[in-house]
Amino acid sequence: MPKFDFDEAVKENENEPLEVVLNKREYLLPAQLPAKVVLTQIALMDETGGLGTNDIPTWLGALVGEDNLQQMLDDGATWEQLEAVTTKLLVFYNVIPEEQEIETGDEEAPK
Repeated sequence: MPKFDFDEAVKENENEPLEVVLNKREYLLPAQLPAKVVLTQIALMDETGGLGTNDIPTWLGALVGEDNLQQMLDDGATWEQLEAVTTKLLVFYNVIPEEQEIETGDEEAPK
């Protein structure tokens, strides 16, 4: 019977975790985009393919980890900081090209 060991294949492609520093605190994030991020985005997408503003915290929690997001918020992270971290992560995970910026609409923090 053919066998494919996914654990071994993933181990061969594993990189070191990504270290992110925000407000003098270090966060270790996965070296590869977690499937939870993609599945959460799919589940939260509206009919236009976008995320509602109410769903952004859930999606950010999937991206950086819920505990990490809560710590970032507890440490006083600003909307601009979270937006910058998100952009850098999406570039790192090859979701968006480096020169592309995330379209944010009005450029103001959600209310």
